[in-house]
Amino acid sequence: MNTVSRRRRALLLLLAGAGAGVGAGCGGGGGDAATPLPANPLQAMLDPNAINIASVGWRTSTRDAFLLAAKQINDAGGVLGKRLNAIALVARDNAEAQDMGAQLIAAGVPILNVSTSTRVLNLLPLAIAKGVPILTESSSSPALTSIADADLVFRVGVSDVDATPVLAKLAFDAGKRRAVVLVNQGDAFGAGLNSLFTPAFQALGGQVVATVAVPFGLKSGFAPYLQQVFDAKPDVVLNGILAADISANVLNEALPYQYAGLWLLPGTAAGNQTFIDNLADPRQIAGGAAGSAATIGLYGNASHQFFRRSYLAQYGAEPQDFTAPTYDIVMLMALAIERAGLLNGSKNPSGPMIRDSLRQVMNAPGQKVRPEDIAAALDLLRRGGDVAYAGAYADIEWDEHGDIVGQVPFTVFRLDAAARLWDASRQIVIGLPR
Repeated sequence: MNTVSRRRRALLLLLAGAGAGVGAGCGGGGGDAATPLPANPLQAMLDPNAINIASVGWRTSTRDAFLLAAKQINDAGGVLGKRLNAIALVARDNAEAQDMGAQLIAAGVPILNVSTSTRVLNLLPLAIAKGVPILTESSSSPALTSIADADLVFRVGVSDVDATPVLAKLAFDAGKRRAVVLVNQGDAFGAGLNSLFTPAFQALGGQVVATVAVPFGLKSGFAPYLQQVFDAKPDVVLNGILAADISANVLNEALPYQYAGLWLLPGTAAGNQTFIDNLADPRQIAGGAAGSAATIGLYGNASHQFFRRSYLAQYGAEPQDFTAPTYDIVMLMALAIERAGLLNGSKNPSGPMIRDSLRQVMNAPGQKVRPEDIAAALDLLRRGGDVAYAGAYADIEWDEHGDIVGQVPFTVFRLDAAARLWDASRQIVIGLPR
């Protein structure tokens, strides 16, 4: 089998397995090795008799949340009298995400979930050309607020403008005054993190003494960059390396330096079990690791508790960071598609039609609806009512930029080195905009 065929078969297996055990209506089917491969495996996953939605994610846990929500919607009767066909992919890198997203847009998927700022920005020109809305759970770059996006990008998560001051205060309250910021070179997330942390930390009375940029994709061999970090004599290092496993590798390679200061982590690593699982020995991290992120959802929220129970029942594991907002994204897609179809007399509403209904199903006025009763929410739309979705993540709205406003829970994470777990017992609710 040639390399192209191997890649196509691997992609087809990924797609066919994406909904395994969920029954969410992921396209595709089970052929054996003798089954001829379709020329375009992504196109083959679309169902012309269903409502197609898709996710180009970055973690299996967010993929699972996407499929769980689609299953619950289908169990409630689907959308516009049709099954919701959820195509949920996990891209290994930015290039693969671009390829997957481009194929899905070209195939006619009317709305996408895309993870991370860089991937959203890379796909945005194609999305604009086809009028495809992008909903994202993990894109925090401030650039997404001001970029000309034809009103197609909507976050269910916070911008670094709001998240980074919380990190700065966490470090300052821990008695830290000299910070080094470590980021990936050319990464939109890292650039935003650095530009916002520096003034926020300085406003509190701290100082950013150096910024060190690591080549994007470098997985080991950090010694030259760590030398720059520790030559600056920091008492806190903000580790903004995007991938959680690589971020952990940085700490592993830093062990010989016997750094006694705090490792400060944004939401890409804080609260992420993959980060801890890739640490060689958390007990050797002398100064500890901590962070904060608005990626979990409010513990006391009944809808969050419903989501957690559902995820546990489906997958036998606790939901991870970014899963609750991804779950909400699918619920919002379904509500907006239902409303757009009814409003426009279409069983297959276009991307621009769906976009124009997104705020209408999220924001007031409208009857408050929740994921635990999605069937009633869809029925209310069919009877001509208005809805305002309050989800597993938070009860929020979208502003004119597609950024969230409302009461948002930030979780404070501290590394429990002995247990190899995150202590995530503390939450702070912050009203946005500030």
